[in-house]
Amino acid sequence: MGAIHLASAPVSWGIMEETDNTHWPTWQKVLDDISALGFEGTELGPYGFYPTDPAQLRDELARRNLILTSAFVPIGWFEPGRQANDIKLARSVAGLLRALNCPYIVVADAVRAPGDTLEPDRTAWQAAAKLMESLAREFKQIGLDTVFHLEAGSHLETPAHMDLLADLTDPALVGICLDTGHHAYSLGDPRQAIARHGKRIRYVHLKDLNPEVGRRVREEGLDFYTAVRQGIFPPIGSGAVDVVGVVNDLKAMGYEGWIVVEQDTLDPRDAQGRTPLEAVGISRRYLREKLGL
Repeated sequence: MGAIHLASAPVSWGIMEETDNTHWPTWQKVLDDISALGFEGTELGPYGFYPTDPAQLRDELARRNLILTSAFVPIGWFEPGRQANDIKLARSVAGLLRALNCPYIVVADAVRAPGDTLEPDRTAWQAAAKLMESLAREFKQIGLDTVFHLEAGSHLETPAHMDLLADLTDPALVGICLDTGHHAYSLGDPRQAIARHGKRIRYVHLKDLNPEVGRRVREEGLDFYTAVRQGIFPPIGSGAVDVVGVVNDLKAMGYEGWIVVEQDTLDPRDAQGRTPLEAVGISRRYLREKLGL
């Protein structure tokens, strides 16, 4: 592919898996905005938000000069009761990605249900790793690389979890999607993750983090969705993540591929009252002006 390419994702328009969809804009609006902002690609968003007919989706993307880069798929790695349905959905997503020649599928753990205080033991982690490798092997056979992603509010959320799962899985089968915002949410340094895991990082979600909301997460116990509504992920360049350092580190290690610019939201406007087009536009301008991307 060569060089670094920027994409966006429906999550920046308030479209998040397993959440209220009554306020969601149309998929046409999201694609139009992403194209207008000058991105080269888009993630899929929750399965069924964009058209799932491959020919229709291919045509809609082509009309806007966009490429489908991947899809984010939450799976209950530590919740056997939901795994069958989650894996069925993941296979549907994988089929659509394959049809559009996507390179990656991004898997994460599902956000914990209220009251879920389970802390997986070593046996549970080994079972999760085995299941992830099994799916990754299956997806590799159809041309998809699997990368896993830390998700705040899930069982797989901290840098220590990333290190553990990386140790338990085969690098040839399972790569890493570094999400700088979720990494920082759990008090991790994304630049340390790049130094530790290097080329195992094959895909990147670039987010910033509001340190004041982060403090309230720790001191007041805000849950993930509340933190999102209060602006935990602000536009790129306005938070605590060393975005310039992250991108320069990626370039220094020879990273080539997609950086997906994200600002997770759950409402029609962000915590500062900006529309998604306005907020993501701030991020897009920052990356152009500060990093030439």
